[in-house]
Amino acid sequence: MISLYEELLKILEEEKTLLEALYKIVSEERDAIVALKGDELEKIMRDKETVIMKLSLWEQERLKLLKKHDLSDKSLSEIISQIENTQDAQRLKQIYSAMKTLLGATSEIQKVNEQLIDRSIIHINTAIKFLESFGIAPKQSLSREA
Repeated sequence: MISLYEELLKILEEEKTLLEALYKIVSEERDAIVALKGDELEKIMRDKETVIMKLSLWEQERLKLLKKHDLSDKSLSEIISQIENTQDAQRLKQIYSAMKTLLGATSEIQKVNEQLIDRSIIHINTAIKFLESFGIAPKQSLSREA
């Protein structure tokens, strides 16, 4: 029978792989924003949504596994700290550490992306106001949610 730690290891490895993909995607997103590549940005956003959805599904699996073993009230770091010093424990620690690093790096790039988008919207709104001062009206309005 597969142990809790083997199952948890499998789930975390899947999540780590998806976090690596998400990191790559947000990096590509930044490059597309800077290069003003709208079509590429749309594709990247779809890819990002897909990866986030998959991450959510794996996270649900992890939570179900922990609940099944009456560990739903424990954090991942608490669970790892309680494991005997085995090969599984070392691997769990490595994956957990890598996931924390990936999450932090992805979060930082995402913040930069949001700032770039906000600045782009400000520039576009300024350009629209400039054109409106000459009686030229935009055909559609822009919002951050678009």
